[in-house]
Amino acid sequence: MKRRRLAPGEYVVTAWAESAAGPGWSNSPLLVLIGNPDGKHRIEYLQPDDQTMVMVTLYGISSQVHESMRRAAARLLEGKR
Repeated sequence: MKRRRLAPGEYVVTAWAESAAGPGWSNSPLLVLIGNPDGKHRIEYLQPDDQTMVMVTLYGISSQVHESMRRAAARLLEGKR
């Protein structure tokens, strides 16, 4: 497991599961949005081997909620309700 740390002043804004797949491959990273006092953000990708048991347990729920929220936001921003 790769050990990751926040830099001084950084903080976790949110985290969400976003799986991806293609012909012959799949991946289940946990994306972590990290902010800093300057208002800049970055995304850290936690691969399955780096995830804790809590993250693995909640992954499926987070993935479903994330996809539903993404679709709802897309519909709204496209002018559809």
